[in-house]
Amino acid sequence: MFTKMNSAALGAALMLLAGTVNADAGLVTYSDFSSWNGATASYTTITIPNPSSVSGFDSFPGNSVSYGGVTFSSDLTKYSGGFFNIGPLYSGLPAALAAQQLGFDLVNILINLAGPATSFAFDFGTFDGYDVTFLLSNGNTVIKTSTANGLATSNFFGVTDTTPFTTVLVTSGTESLSLNNIRFGVAVSAIPEASTWTMLILGFAGLGLAGYRRARRSAAIAAG
Repeated sequence: MFTKMNSAALGAALMLLAGTVNADAGLVTYSDFSSWNGATASYTTITIPNPSSVSGFDSFPGNSVSYGGVTFSSDLTKYSGGFFNIGPLYSGLPAALAAQQLGFDLVNILINLAGPATSFAFDFGTFDGYDVTFLLSNGNTVIKTSTANGLATSNFFGVTDTTPFTTVLVTSGTESLSLNNIRFGVAVSAIPEASTWTMLILGFAGLGLAGYRRARRSAAIAAG
């Protein structure tokens, strides 16, 4: 037997359903690659190649360079230093892009993606242990503390977001900020959290109770 649902109950049901769809809406951060990978449907990886110079590092005219359709740049008006590709011949480590400063300002690297993404990750490092700020073009910001590891990129940063973004600005007060293995792509569709399932079940239970009471009231009126 079907019972009529009043407008208030229908509105509540629609709100609950909308909450299910948007349960994980917004920015989500990940502390390791496997967790981020599990939340990403597909992605592209850009690995920084070895420098072309026999000195073991390249510096860039215009402080900008592109690899695989992704453009990396650094605003040197914000700090006193340079923007380099530093390879194993110089550092003994895998090649990485590095913004290095001589003073105590904020070094910066701007990552301009080839198109909108909802999932992004890369490996990074700072010369000493410093806070690193990640600003997405959609306005979301994440701050992580790095470990002191010289020119190594042994820290991981990963996010998914329901709002697409095309750039990521990385800044830090460290002497040297390095990055490698840039990954970007599409996040997996949001899955309702346990709390959302609980709300949904309670909501439908409430709707069922309201329908039962309405049916009893209608039956009582008819009997009277």
